[in-house]
Amino acid sequence: WSQGQDPRMAQFDFVPGEIIVKLSDDIDTQMTYAADGRATSDFDIAGYLELGTAVLSSKVMFHQRSIASSVVNAERVRRQNASRSANNPNNGYIPEVPLTMKNIFVLKLSQGQGQTQGQGDVLTLINQIKDRPGVVYAEPNYNFHIDDFKLGEVITKEEAQAMASTPSTILNPLTPNDPLFGQQSNITATNIDDVWGDYTTGDGSQVIAILDTGVDYTHPDIEANIWINEAELNGVADFDDDGNGYIDDIRGWDFINIDNAPLDDNMHGTHVAGIAGAVGDNGIGIAGAAWNVKLMPIKVFQSTGQGNSTTIAEGVEYASNNGATILNMSFGSYAESSTLKLALENAYATAILVAAAGNNGKCIGPGASCAPMYPGAYNYILGIEDEAGYSNYDQDGPTYSGFATLLNYEITSPGTGIMSTVPNGGYAQLTGTSMATPLVAGAMALYNQIKPEDSKELIFGNLINTSGSPYVDFLAALDVEPNPILKIVSTTQRDTISGQNGNGFWEPGETIEILPLIKNYWGPTDDVRVGIEFAEFEDQSKATIIESEIQIGSISAYASLQNLQESLKITIANDVVNNVDISFKLRVW
Repeated sequence: WSQGQDPRMAQFDFVPGEIIVKLSDDIDTQMTYAADGRATSDFDIAGYLELGTAVLSSKVMFHQRSIASSVVNAERVRRQNASRSANNPNNGYIPEVPLTMKNIFVLKLSQGQGQTQGQGDVLTLINQIKDRPGVVYAEPNYNFHIDDFKLGEVITKEEAQAMASTPSTILNPLTPNDPLFGQQSNITATNIDDVWGDYTTGDGSQVIAILDTGVDYTHPDIEANIWINEAELNGVADFDDDGNGYIDDIRGWDFINIDNAPLDDNMHGTHVAGIAGAVGDNGIGIAGAAWNVKLMPIKVFQSTGQGNSTTIAEGVEYASNNGATILNMSFGSYAESSTLKLALENAYATAILVAAAGNNGKCIGPGASCAPMYPGAYNYILGIEDEAGYSNYDQDGPTYSGFATLLNYEITSPGTGIMSTVPNGGYAQLTGTSMATPLVAGAMALYNQIKPEDSKELIFGNLINTSGSPYVDFLAALDVEPNPILKIVSTTQRDTISGQNGNGFWEPGETIEILPLIKNYWGPTDDVRVGIEFAEFEDQSKATIIESEIQIGSISAYASLQNLQESLKITIANDVVNNVDISFKLRVW
């Protein structure tokens, strides 16, 4: 039940005959939008990229609403950067302006251009166009896979019916009368049952998007909690009543078969959905982490467990635009898709994102034998490990990262031998980080309801800093009073002050500016300071500390900040010999 995949091979695991290209926003691609927000373009992208007859057809990714919101966000960062540069032109780090979802095309190639002659043709074409003017990125349509899982005990619909008990007339949140609850040690190991007793079992206000192989929404333990698009349910048949671009999407959407029946033809998606939100205390089967929640089925994986970045990105966009407050992603790839990343960044504005770490037993890295699993590795997504040996893991913990982009897996949740729903009214035990992930998604539905004012960043900090050994503790995360935890993530150095040469080398007589990037891994703080001093026993004649302490300012929960107005400063002595090390210590408080 390990995927057994060499992470390097993921770079060659993609859809034959397809390329995704993003062009610069300032290129007029003659984009038009239908009433339902779907984007189309008559732009001759094949001609622009000088690909001639290699391109059979093209289509535009994403809808008008998503494109517009991403453009607004990028413009906001651009204005902030312009203000920083004007106020402090010679000093500091300027955040990168995020890419928008505009001008992204999926190109289908002609026969012989990756359709039949192998993946090398796709990579060759990408290399031809990626550095051309106006091309922001070009990438294959990478394949993603649901986490391979180990199948344990299976209970048929008939066996489950024989176990059924009478639903409670008096609700007892700690011990629901679901007959298989005694096998749900994942609930008790993470104190979700205590959250039920102290707070709530759910009020139906939260929507969890299940991006997976589909969901058996007729399952008797799930049916009552399936998300319903009321505008389509009460609308006109064969008509897009809510104008979202999908006709009769009453219970979500099937992006594989392109229809409104996102049913599960694997078992994975139904199992995931039950862990997150099976109806609790109804006298049958199991209890989900949230008993009363809305499960939005979004089928983006084939029955074989394979999907691709464009299909998943469309599913993410659908979830975001249709009110999902949590996205569950029990899948991954060692290849990083820029297109899927853009969709996830846009969804993060309105939803908590939860994803599996994977089942290869690999560390996240960096390192030769390590590899990050996407999308769970992104620092704005809750990456979920299991404590068992099959699970991918974060070798240096959830707060430190050796990656410049701060990749991490954040928390650990039970994924071994998890009992949940499967299609046709049955139940089964499965093992994998796929099973660890929806437990967190269901718990996040409860958290959102209980503390709607908490930012996603504060939630991250609360979950990480109250986790027990080995699992996350959801009750502790809700009850805790957060304190700041400050760490120096990296530094930027400048030798541009006072007309110096700015060549990036520290040379005798130069004054060097040091700008630490600080990450606050928990509660907010309003007066952060950073200082520099010589390392113990260092020869202090090699340099002089000119500015030994600066004020960074206030840092909100789980946020990063780099002061762009002030810097620590040292001056290198005039007589220091080339290639002599000088050791300093930085500290933050």
